[in-house]
Amino acid sequence: MHAHSLLSTKETLVRKSTTVLAVFADAADEKVWEQELADIPNIIRLRGGESLSHTLSTLRRLGLEPGLVLISTRVYPHGDHNPLPVLRRHFPAIKLILFSAADAPPLSLSPLKHNAIKHLVVEPAGERTGSAAGSPLMLAVFNLLTDRQWQMADYLRPGTPVREFDIHSSDQKEALIDALTEMVEGDGPELELLRQKGALLADELLENAIYGAPRREGGAKMFRKGEQRRLLPAEHIGFRAGFDGTTLAMEVSDSWGSLPPDAVIEHLASNQDGSGPAEEAGGRGLFIIWRFLDQLHVTIAPGRQTVVGGHVRLHGDDDPSALKGFHIITRQPECAAPHNA
Repeated sequence: MHAHSLLSTKETLVRKSTTVLAVFADAADEKVWEQELADIPNIIRLRGGESLSHTLSTLRRLGLEPGLVLISTRVYPHGDHNPLPVLRRHFPAIKLILFSAADAPPLSLSPLKHNAIKHLVVEPAGERTGSAAGSPLMLAVFNLLTDRQWQMADYLRPGTPVREFDIHSSDQKEALIDALTEMVEGDGPELELLRQKGALLADELLENAIYGAPRREGGAKMFRKGEQRRLLPAEHIGFRAGFDGTTLAMEVSDSWGSLPPDAVIEHLASNQDGSGPAEEAGGRGLFIIWRFLDQLHVTIAPGRQTVVGGHVRLHGDDDPSALKGFHIITRQPECAAPHNA
C-alpha cells in the first residue's frame, strides 16, 4: 500500500467507478468527516432525516447500485431507526463500514453482532493518522472496493523492517515477547507503556494460536492452556512484528482456521457486556487484544488459516475501555496457505 499516495489511491477508486453511499445523522456529523470524504470519489451523502428507502429506490431506477455503504455510529446504533434492513433489502450484496470518531458516544457491540457488522473504523475525525493511504477510513474504503487484503505494513512507515518468527514449541513464547519489547527502543514513560502493551498483546496472540486454535473434528480443544507442547508435523504458527518509532504492529497466524468468522464479533460483544466465558481461548483473549489494539484485524480462511493482529500507537488512547475498530475478513480456503505449509 505504500506505493499508493493519496492521489493514486483516489485515481484507483475513480477507475473502479463504484458508487459509495455515506449515511450521517445530520449536517454537523457530515461536517466532521469532510476531510476523509474528500478523497472518496463517486460518493452520495445522506442524512438521517432523509427518506432512505425513497433515495435507494431512486438510485435503483437510475442504475446506481452502491458497492459500499458507510454508516456513522451517530445514526446506527444510536439512531431511532436501523437503516440496515432497508439498505440490505434494496441492495443485498452491499459491503458495509460502520465508522466512528474516537470521541463519539460509547458504543455497545450487541447490535453490531445481531446485524453481522464486520468492519468498524474508529479514528480521530479530521486527522490523517494510522496508514500510508491516509486515514483508517480511507484505507478501509480502498481495501473493500478493490478486494485488497489488509497488510500489517499498512500501518508502518515505508521501509520499516518487519521481523518474522516461526514457532515450533510453546517454550519460545517468552523469548518472542522479549524480542518484541526490545524492538521498541528508547526511554521514557510512553515508550515503556508501549512495551508493556506490546508484551500483553503478544502473549494473548500467541496463547490463542498455540492453545486455542488446535481443535479436534468435533470442535474440542486439543491442548490445555499453559501446557508445554511442540507443534504438530502439519501445523504452522508464525509471528510478525514491526516498530517504526511511533507505531507497533504485530500479527500471529496459525494453520488451523478454526475460529468461525461469525464468532469474532460474538466474542467481543459477549465479553463487553459481561456475558462471555471468562477463560475461553479465543474469547476472552480476543477481547483483550481488541481492547488494547488501536485496530484489530482478523482474517480467516476456514479450515486453513487464521491471522490475528493489528497495531497500537505510541500516542494512542491509553484507556482500554475506549472504543476500538475491527475488521473481520473471510477468505476463500483455496486462497490461503495449506494446513501443512
